[in-house]
Amino acid sequence: MERGVNLVPFLEYIGMPENLVNLLRDSQSGYALTAYAMYKIATPARYTVTLGGTSYTVKYLRKHGYFSTPPPVRDYIQDKMEETRERFTEKMEETKDRFSEKMEETKDKISETKEKLSERFQETKNKVGFRKKKE
Repeated sequence: MERGVNLVPFLEYIGMPENLVNLLRDSQSGYALTAYAMYKIATPARYTVTLGGTSYTVKYLRKHGYFSTPPPVRDYIQDKMEETRERFTEKMEETKDRFSEKMEETKDKISETKEKLSERFQETKNKVGFRKKKE
């Protein structure tokens, strides 16, 4: 005893292209091809129900206070830009401070190095005893 639904008459009734109907009618692949064909046929209806149902559900939940209404896009973008500007300004100040500190450290090191070189030069000068030639 065979159970199931004969899809060929149904597909002809809803106006499916003849080449698709013939493919299923003459097919020996059985349930797998039939299931795949039904999946493809139902896809537009599934998407429609999903999108329509989601839109309706969101509107209903917002109306009854379960979802908040999102802020206008312009305000949202301006807020994000302001936050980004503030973070950027803070980072720039931090970088400026670190750079200033490094510059001061470098100046101090250069001064120390100059002093040491001056001392060494004086020591070397005293050891060698440079004297001017008399003319």
